[in-house]
Amino acid sequence: MTLCAIWLSAALCTACKRNSESDDGQASAQQQKPTEQADSETTITGLDGEWQTDSDGNAIPDFIEKELGYDPAHEDCRPDSTCGEGIPGRDLDLRVNTLLMLDASGSMAARLGNVSKIDIAKMSLLKYASSVPESIRLGLLVYGHKGNNGQSGKAESCAGIEIMAPIGSLGDSNAQTVINRFSPTGWTPIGASLEMAKQSFNADMKGRNRIIMVSDGIETCGGDPVKVARELHNSGFAITIDIVGFNVPGNDARQLKKIAEAGGGIYFDARTQSALDTYFQEQNRAAAKTWEAAICYAEAFNKTWLCDAAMVQKAFRVVNSERQAAQSAGNNDKAEALNEVRALIDKKHQERKKERKTVQEKWRKLSKDAFEINQKTLKAYGKLRRS
Repeated sequence: MTLCAIWLSAALCTACKRNSESDDGQASAQQQKPTEQADSETTITGLDGEWQTDSDGNAIPDFIEKELGYDPAHEDCRPDSTCGEGIPGRDLDLRVNTLLMLDASGSMAARLGNVSKIDIAKMSLLKYASSVPESIRLGLLVYGHKGNNGQSGKAESCAGIEIMAPIGSLGDSNAQTVINRFSPTGWTPIGASLEMAKQSFNADMKGRNRIIMVSDGIETCGGDPVKVARELHNSGFAITIDIVGFNVPGNDARQLKKIAEAGGGIYFDARTQSALDTYFQEQNRAAAKTWEAAICYAEAFNKTWLCDAAMVQKAFRVVNSERQAAQSAGNNDKAEALNEVRALIDKKHQERKKERKTVQEKWRKLSKDAFEINQKTLKAYGKLRRS
């Protein structure tokens, strides 16, 4: 499933909702119903046998369905539930505004084996930026890359927080250039960085708002990151803050966990390059899997709505034409009978519209799952680390 197809599905559904259906519902996710024979309520006096034959019980006579190429023996405009459930999660929106926050303090220059921690973090972020779906809009904030890690450079370092790429501007094409602009240097102003991070989000942004911070240590500039994280999470932007602690000592990890909890997010402990890469890879896999199921339901809605709309519009045209002819010929009984046919077609059409709401609910749930499934992944890894 390409990203173009994903957005086309969403666009089609929006257009369908605007142009015809006042319920913004979707097609039923139930299994296709067996053939239904017309019951007594579809029998309308004053019309010949052609108008009385409705094999699937959808109120549209078989001869009209045949003209459209449908099979009158079963309900063409009701989908089966073959889309699956994706990976269980909690909430995903069509767009996820994600600000990556990277610690570039002096301690990130330390080496794990032959590679510095900052280089490992950069490589992981590059992989993530190059593989993340377009619906996840990325930005980058860096702190600790100014001044130096001595007292003489503390003030400059603690104030040296920079949004390297606004949300929506970081991607495969420019990630390498942006991430190579800085080196690990100074102190760790987490609280002030979270304060600045709020500037990256605004009321016009649609979708979910999220911060992913990668750090190897705690606040060293006198800020109160736990308080700021709580304020951010409870703000009108409802920002979720996840923290990846990279090779963090036990005492420091406790503070980072508190920040993540205050921000409504998860703390993940990554101690190797492989663990850091796995964190980002698992998020991509889980989101993609759930996206696949969500878009399947979106396409099921498009297909069944268009099917139903075409069939009903055709039926109305035929009924109206026949009714006008009957009125012109003075056959008022037939004209009145055709009014009953039209009313019955509309009644069944409204019933199908209500059925479609169940698939919209499915679609919305699954399109939410792909976002917060990442947090479930973090929880699972946390349990594995503690076991």
